[in-house]
Amino acid sequence: MSRPDTYPQTMQPIKITTFQALRRSLDLIIQAAPVELRNLILLNVIRGAAPSGVLFLDKLIIDEVSRLLSQTQTAQPFALMLSQPILLWSIVGVLSLKLVGDSIDSISSFTVTSLRDRLQGAVEGKVLEKVANFDDIALFENPELLNIVELAKTGISRIQQLAFTISMTITGIFIFIPSVSLAAAIALWVPLVILISSIPSIYIERKYTKIIWKIQKKQAKISREMNLSARVLTGEEYAKELRLFGLQELWLKRWQGQFVQYFSEMQAIRKKGAIVVLLWSVISRIGVALPFVYIVMGALGRRYTLGDLALYSGLIVQVENSLQLLIGNYTNLYDISLSVTPIFQLLDLKPELQSPLGDVVSRLPSLPEGSEDSHPTTDKIGIEIKHLSFCYPGSTKNTVTDINLTINPGEMLVLVGENGAGKTTLGKLLGRLYDPTSGAIAWNGKDLPSLPLAYVRSRIAVVMQDYARFPSTVRENVGFGDLLSLSDDTAINEAISEAGISAKVNTLSAGLETPLGKQLEDGIDLSGGQWQRIAIARALMRLDTAEVLIFDEPTAALDPKTEHEIYSIFRQIAAGKTTIVISHRLGLAKIADRIAVMENGKIAEIGTHDELIASNGIYCSMFTRQASSYI
Repeated sequence: MSRPDTYPQTMQPIKITTFQALRRSLDLIIQAAPVELRNLILLNVIRGAAPSGVLFLDKLIIDEVSRLLSQTQTAQPFALMLSQPILLWSIVGVLSLKLVGDSIDSISSFTVTSLRDRLQGAVEGKVLEKVANFDDIALFENPELLNIVELAKTGISRIQQLAFTISMTITGIFIFIPSVSLAAAIALWVPLVILISSIPSIYIERKYTKIIWKIQKKQAKISREMNLSARVLTGEEYAKELRLFGLQELWLKRWQGQFVQYFSEMQAIRKKGAIVVLLWSVISRIGVALPFVYIVMGALGRRYTLGDLALYSGLIVQVENSLQLLIGNYTNLYDISLSVTPIFQLLDLKPELQSPLGDVVSRLPSLPEGSEDSHPTTDKIGIEIKHLSFCYPGSTKNTVTDINLTINPGEMLVLVGENGAGKTTLGKLLGRLYDPTSGAIAWNGKDLPSLPLAYVRSRIAVVMQDYARFPSTVRENVGFGDLLSLSDDTAINEAISEAGISAKVNTLSAGLETPLGKQLEDGIDLSGGQWQRIAIARALMRLDTAEVLIFDEPTAALDPKTEHEIYSIFRQIAAGKTTIVISHRLGLAKIADRIAVMENGKIAEIGTHDELIASNGIYCSMFTRQASSYI
């Protein structure tokens, strides 16, 4: 299989407009919390219409009181109020609307909180599922894609604000509609003047929101670096050396410098935007002042009653406030739409590694019945590598170049070479963590990309040099190698015993249920060598089903005595398995079937230990330098 030197289109984040991002965000809300959304809309319809109702009833009250006072009646005020149905029911209406409004505020606050939490859970779950099930590890090794992941994390926090913003927007709409309808009763030009005078502010705020987002997007790299610096300052894995080497001040200054770089550019554009918006807001003030002066003059000219003055002046203010609410929420919606765009770019991202049988089938551990060959390894012919070259995405230089190699069934091949020779990269390609840039890898005569990913990986047992230290129990750290055997104490204990870590596990008071990792309550930590044995035990859990064993620097953290013990274990468990051992330490090479020496991404020498020593080449020189460690 060949691949171009750059990412194919499937690995490029697609462009998503703010409208598409908003529409998809609304779809997520509808899917995540349909009941809360429905209730929120109903509550805001009532809450939005209530202020206009209060203003209208206030007008009736003022007009009725003015009329009664002008008649100079001497009746008791309370009795007079009870004798006037319009006045009485207007007062009851005002009090009722205010009571309803207060009640709705409490209920709406609860509904918004519930909607927000459901939405966050749904979106964060989708992002975690996408990242966890993304087959291509380029997602974790390519800066551009890492920026998308970083921005998506920020977007998750911003999408929570979407629920509140939508709530306020709905409120603004249902305040605006009745307010404009009543304001139009003054004169049709009144709401139009207020609306037109607000347009420049809408445009300017939208413009600067877009500029700020572009800066945030550009600064995703700095944001990631800030997070990495913060992790160095607070992470357990750096704590000891940070203090022993006195690096705190250096890393604090580095973080502070990154923060200043991030903040200063953002602050400059925010300041400029605030000044421009402030200038345009003066025009908006004029748009409100004209109708207000018109109403006052109308009241003085007796065209309007005092109730009309209270109603219309209140409506003008209400129209303005609802417009400001809508403008502000429009800006927030636009800002949030920009911020959540990376979430959908991440969700739409397609891995370069593709399974020929589709997403559903690719999760199966075996080939489907009725396929061309349900048991492709019946006639084993090993692993064939033909003219294999690979260049990491974003790089212009091959890490491995034109490799031709056949690994026979049941053979133990040790890949040796100095650091950077391409050994680990070749191991990643054999495990199909990447596909070749050019050339091909075949398992038992079948091109590796033609097999489902899950099938390939279920047939591999791996111990990587950067093995995982899961914050979970001993049982899980070992049993993760074969989830079907997670409750099988016998299988787990056998793997632990074969990895040579049973003596340590037997001393633990909780045994297999002991939490590993000081971050966990009652958790313990292990030495580097003990953690590595746990990783080896995890690989041993799938020994029955594995056809290929890959050990990448499996003894890097072990002392020479323990290393020799592990070598003996490897030789026993590798019997009948195709085994690739990647190492720059040559102790295991002596008992391997063959040794391939890599240099500058190519196979420089290949043969048995004795053959390579006799040839007096690269391997002989390397072995001679290390000989004292293995005597």
